[in-house]
Amino acid sequence: MQRIKYKDGISIIVTLYNKEEYILQTLNSATNQFKESEKYQIIVVDDGSNDRSYKIAKDFLRKKKIDYKIFTQRNTGPSIATNNALKFVKYSYIKLLDGDDILSPDSLHYMKTQMEKKFIDLLYGDWVWVKDPIKFKFKENSPVSTIMEDPINQFILNGWGGASNTMIRTEVMNEIGGCDDKIFVQDFSIPIRVAGNHLKKKNSKRFCIGRSDKIVCVGPSNIDQRVMSIDGQTLYDYSIGSLNFINDYPLIDSRIRKRVLKKIVSRCWSWRRRNSKTEFFDRFFLTYILSKFNFGLSNDIVKYHVYKTWLDNSNVRKSNKSDKRKLKILVYVGLDLLGDALLKIPFLKCLRKTFPHSEIIWMAGKGETILNSKLKPLSFGLIDKIIDNYNFGSSFLDFFKEGIGKYDIVIDTQKRLLTTLVLKNIKSKIFISSCANYIFSDLVPINTKENNLSKELIQLVQIFNNQIINFKLPQKDTNSKKIAICPGASVIWKRWALENFIEVANHLLRLNLIPTFILGPKEKDIERNLQREFEKQIKIFSTDDPIETIKIAKECRAGISNDTGCGHLLAQSGIPIITLFGPTDHSKFAPLGNQKNVTISSQDIFKSKNINAIPTDYVIRKLKMII
Repeated sequence: MQRIKYKDGISIIVTLYNKEEYILQTLNSATNQFKESEKYQIIVVDDGSNDRSYKIAKDFLRKKKIDYKIFTQRNTGPSIATNNALKFVKYSYIKLLDGDDILSPDSLHYMKTQMEKKFIDLLYGDWVWVKDPIKFKFKENSPVSTIMEDPINQFILNGWGGASNTMIRTEVMNEIGGCDDKIFVQDFSIPIRVAGNHLKKKNSKRFCIGRSDKIVCVGPSNIDQRVMSIDGQTLYDYSIGSLNFINDYPLIDSRIRKRVLKKIVSRCWSWRRRNSKTEFFDRFFLTYILSKFNFGLSNDIVKYHVYKTWLDNSNVRKSNKSDKRKLKILVYVGLDLLGDALLKIPFLKCLRKTFPHSEIIWMAGKGETILNSKLKPLSFGLIDKIIDNYNFGSSFLDFFKEGIGKYDIVIDTQKRLLTTLVLKNIKSKIFISSCANYIFSDLVPINTKENNLSKELIQLVQIFNNQIINFKLPQKDTNSKKIAICPGASVIWKRWALENFIEVANHLLRLNLIPTFILGPKEKDIERNLQREFEKQIKIFSTDDPIETIKIAKECRAGISNDTGCGHLLAQSGIPIITLFGPTDHSKFAPLGNQKNVTISSQDIFKSKNINAIPTDYVIRKLKMII
């Protein structure tokens, strides 16, 4: 790739988000020190402000006879904003500047001169926070900068960072690839990447980093909107930034790597004790103790501990960049019949979304999986390889079975102890299992008490995410007059009486809606009764094809079903449904899909295990609410 030849001068990148009170003084502090003898450029990136910041900045720049570029983007954070600005840079040096900071009146010329004299690639200055930056009295001084002998330790071990107090050569900024776009703020990734560039691969250049005692900038100490003032933001970004660095720069000293991982685990434990009130008998305390002896420390496992530590802190801004790694993931299931597989579909969709570029292997240890036959269209694009009838996980001899392979992640979706121990024996970097309350699992989700089977499986994927997973299927508003009804069930005690469904259907007809009954091939008796009752006023479909059931449901506005496979198929269509429960546990088997879904349990609401204790008028009221 041909290198761009940059003109001698300074490009100032200003990242801006909701700083209408400060942006004028920030821009003034930079433009007031422009000299005719030097070349300057200002690039302002508005990171999706919802106040007047963008307009104020644009009006100011229009009135100035300077070279400028201003643009806006959706709010994705200063790291991505800075990277997006790089394509507009014209000059050989870049001065970073936050939208609420004020530069020292002579900082641009001073920093560039120091860097030129000592061949510095990144100059790190001093900064302070004060109540009223505009009144701050800068010293007119030009201290001699010094070369940092071991900057990697300062940045990655001691947590040094900053943006507005740094200047960097443009070619160096491009060489390091800009900011780490997997963390929200840019303060940590730039200094670490410059300091450790030679650790990325053999023959990578070692860059020179300078340090100056000169106060380069000041910022307001009393604002609530500063990203780095958010409780936990600095700790989170520093932790993830450090982990990304030691993962991407493999030549780093192993001793430093271990120290970084130990510090991050210690930081997570301190945060959980202080903010989440984690007890000493919590499993993570054992992780913390073992980390002191360098046991069980890997980049990925520590990263997922960081995710969990700040998962429920909605104030901490996190990058939502997808994982681009090509991992090899094994998902083990036992029996995978219709009901079992439908409960796993939300889990599978969340897994694919979390690891879009990875290879997902689905192993059915007992018998065939219906995902390889009738439900195969539902798994299209979600599973790369299906292994069924593998006959694995039920015998002690399986401990010695060869040819299983190596995996980055093994996820055990069942809870039989012997099977879990056999799966634990497979070579993998991370093993996840809820068996015996996650005692054999390398990582534990934030919620280990989830009762709903689909949500419990999603918790196994939640481990790998830095934001809460709220599963829902694509939904669209429809004016369809059809209401899907599944009155059948595999056993009689799970069936709400047919006369109740008939009463609901008559009510729907009075509302000018079309009851659309979906029956299985073994429910001919129900079909005859419905035909005798309604003649041609309703629609009746008889099918044993799950995909056909979903297709029918997608043409409906809503649905009603007993606790049965048909109900889960309705849920897969994304329409809101009412599911009726009798003796079975509604909290365990309630289908996911639409946020309007309703479960009605005869046990919980009407104190009876008999599903027919649910009155029709109650179901009708609930149905009116969702349609």
